[in-house]
Amino acid sequence: MPVQHKYKPHYLVLAIAIAVGCAEFSLAQQLEPQVEADAKPAKTRKKNAKKPVAPTGIVFEDIEPIGPLEFTARPSAPPSEVQTTLPTATKPVSAAIEFDDAFYEALVFPESSATEQAVVAAQENPFDDVQNAQHTILSKPLENIDGVSLQLDEADDLLAINNGTRWDGRIDGGAGKNALLLNATEGGEIGETSNFEDVRVARGVWTLSHDFNGTAEVKAGAALLNNGSIKGDAYVDQSATYGGKGDVANLFVGGRLLVRKASAPIIRGNLELSEDAAIDYIVSATEGASALSVEGTAILSNAGLNVIGLPGNYAQSTVHTVLNAGMIEGEFGQVTSSLAFMTPKVSYSDTQVVLTYTRNDVPLETVATSASGQALARSVDTPKTVIANAAIGALLASNKANASVAIEQLAASSNANLAKATLSSVSPVNASMLSAMRQLDNGTGTVSDKAPRLAAGNENSSRVWLQALGNGGKAESDFHGTLKHSTQGLVLGADWRLDEQWHVGVMGGKSQTKLDARQFDGDLDSWHLGAYAVRQDGPLALRLGATYANHEGSSKRRVAFNGFSDRLKGSYDANTQQAFAEAGFNLGRNNVTIEPFASLGYQRYQRDSHTEKGGDAALKVYGQTQDNFSTTFGLRAAKLNTLDNGMRLTPRLSAGWKHTYGELDSETRQQLVKGGKRFDIAGAALDRDSLALDAGLDLGLSANHTLGVSVTGEIGSDSRNHGVMGQWQMAF
Repeated sequence: MPVQHKYKPHYLVLAIAIAVGCAEFSLAQQLEPQVEADAKPAKTRKKNAKKPVAPTGIVFEDIEPIGPLEFTARPSAPPSEVQTTLPTATKPVSAAIEFDDAFYEALVFPESSATEQAVVAAQENPFDDVQNAQHTILSKPLENIDGVSLQLDEADDLLAINNGTRWDGRIDGGAGKNALLLNATEGGEIGETSNFEDVRVARGVWTLSHDFNGTAEVKAGAALLNNGSIKGDAYVDQSATYGGKGDVANLFVGGRLLVRKASAPIIRGNLELSEDAAIDYIVSATEGASALSVEGTAILSNAGLNVIGLPGNYAQSTVHTVLNAGMIEGEFGQVTSSLAFMTPKVSYSDTQVVLTYTRNDVPLETVATSASGQALARSVDTPKTVIANAAIGALLASNKANASVAIEQLAASSNANLAKATLSSVSPVNASMLSAMRQLDNGTGTVSDKAPRLAAGNENSSRVWLQALGNGGKAESDFHGTLKHSTQGLVLGADWRLDEQWHVGVMGGKSQTKLDARQFDGDLDSWHLGAYAVRQDGPLALRLGATYANHEGSSKRRVAFNGFSDRLKGSYDANTQQAFAEAGFNLGRNNVTIEPFASLGYQRYQRDSHTEKGGDAALKVYGQTQDNFSTTFGLRAAKLNTLDNGMRLTPRLSAGWKHTYGELDSETRQQLVKGGKRFDIAGAALDRDSLALDAGLDLGLSANHTLGVSVTGEIGSDSRNHGVMGQWQMAF
């Protein structure tokens, strides 16, 4: 007896809708026209075929199962000497209820225990158009009692497997016509079954490791991996997948047929592919998939053959057997390869299909996305390099999706951005020295006609100053990615008066810079030395300065693609020199400074050659030298305010336009340590024009001590830099 369930009130609405639909459906069946005597007969099947054409009560033929699982007409089996002709059933005129995706998603089935299942009579269930059948819906694991997980009765049954169902015993359909519907999106393992005539894989990926005595269907979006045995035929809809090393009587494929090493389907009868079908044939660098085995006839019907290459170092040419059959009819249509630099060619005989996989003549540089990648590709695109270097061998075995990524990783474009990042890291040191110079004043003129240069300090004194720096930014471009850098450091300086007009000073500092890009990390330890001089003649100021910095750099880089992986380390020495001359004229009066200024600057970067340590992707990076001149024009303003407690507060603001002359591009010459030729890579170019901003606040605590803080920024077309600087100075 079926197990009765008490439904909650909201199920009543659904039951009423279903009842109305069933009533209209029954009325439509009563209006169904009779089949005329001269109706066209259906296609014939072999006598032993498991799937007759649309009899009234055949399992799954007229069922609308759980989910959007429309039945796809199956191809007829090859005719035999004994034939049976069946009339074609006429479809009902109308249906009152649309059982679409939204309808099924709204359904909520009653919970059932592992031993007590929900059995619903046909007239109460909207999923069953087969007379005298009942639905059993499972949604929880089944218990194994003496090797049996579920025993159905003698009625016709449709057993639906939803998410959460597992069984390790046998499911017995009992007498009658029984079918198994696999409706769980999570997929799973098809356990042992008996007395089922048909299995339909409606959703999910399912694996069969036992014998199934009926026929099988795989609906669109689902997959069946048959590692057991299907005694009947199997039908694979368009957009569905069939694979596994098991056997099947006859196989009809409208979707995809998966063939792997040691996992190729065995067809005891015939294989028929539709024109929209495709075989996914998976090869590796050393061997191909196992050959499809068809004891009968293989009908190819211009179906596709997709050759999918696994990671590895492929030889220049390999040969694989795709299909062995008793007879082959037709050929494959489109034959494609997932590898960018290997081409598949297919040859046919009466009983065999053979694949030859060869290196094509597509240049490596055609898949590169940058000038640096193209340069690397040209430097290694020779047969000798392919043999000598595993990284290039893996590149040749890359598919079309990741070949360009592999080339860019091997090119290491971040090395070409080191010059720009290093110059950006030393700019705050020069800015700190210039900031200290601008605060000097020789006291010429009266108090009433001069503008503030110090928030506090003795006009006749010398002084020491200390600044803490924090700076960050990035160099970016469309083709070379983004290299981020961040710098922290300390700068200590001292200056003294020579005469009425001149001050001279020295400074030293230490900074550390972190470099970060995609699959690249670097460190830069720097020491700085500098000297400066200031001449103040009334409102006219002349400022001169020069710095030298020594850099010890290290880098870590990872190259990983298509099964190849390498971790690379490099260390190098570099140095930078900068010099500048600035003139400013103070237009301010009393406690206000308004100073237009102009400056000329020079910067130079030099890096020694070094060789990375690692595997086949290691590079020798040759030395690099780059220098440029620049000019800056701007305006500076400040205002001295005396507080009630005697302290003096000076807010200040500066803006300038910087123009760089000469060659802006940064190029680095490199070469793979193992094979290949030298090639040049280009980094992000220096900015031709940029805007420099500086906003600060100085607080004179006493006549001898001053604290200050400022925020700086430099904005260019290809870079952004920003920083914070804190300062303490003491006059004596």
